[in-house]
Amino acid sequence: MQLRFLIPAHRFVEAWLNEDESRPIVAEIQRLLAGYGLYAGEAHGCYDAATAGAVSRFQELRGLKPTGRFDPVTYCQLLTPAATADIRPVAAVDRAAAFLPRAKIHITKSTRSLTLYDGNTALRQYPVAIGKPSTPTPEGNYAIATKILNPGGILGSRWMGLNFDAYGIHGTTAPWKIGQMVSNGCIRMHNANVEELFHLVAVGCPVIIRN
Repeated sequence: MQLRFLIPAHRFVEAWLNEDESRPIVAEIQRLLAGYGLYAGEAHGCYDAATAGAVSRFQELRGLKPTGRFDPVTYCQLLTPAATADIRPVAAVDRAAAFLPRAKIHITKSTRSLTLYDGNTALRQYPVAIGKPSTPTPEGNYAIATKILNPGGILGSRWMGLNFDAYGIHGTTAPWKIGQMVSNGCIRMHNANVEELFHLVAVGCPVIIRN
């Protein structure tokens, strides 16, 4: 399998948007939504109610929770068909050999740990931060759906999005908080650890989260 990376015009950390915010990224979002026939207004750069409604319809089309709130996962989905010309394939000879063919990730919330398996063999264990009590990390069986290099900001040096809502495994700019319940539900890792994990697992890798 050949791994491809999205090269967006804006950093993914900029994709957290609230209603009535005005940013350059919003104009790009509006143009992309117009290309799907979901937005008929001008690309004025304000995240207004019409834009939020178009985002909600797009999220529903892509099987995401239709919140109308914009986030990095929605941005990645929105870019996927529209930015084909900006996708740079990575040679399989460099990356494919590094992937574990039977990789799976187990996250244990009670011990704040992430264990990487190759089949039934545990290869690595990393400390992680998880969601705080008011925004807990969801338990269940998921998979890696997106992989992003250098998403920026609080996401640290790597992002691996899950195929559920806007949750993911990512780096951090606050390494002293690893081991605590401090996130909005995502799993945070030390940047060095998430960079190692990023190159060992492929899109589609199972992610099992238990208490």
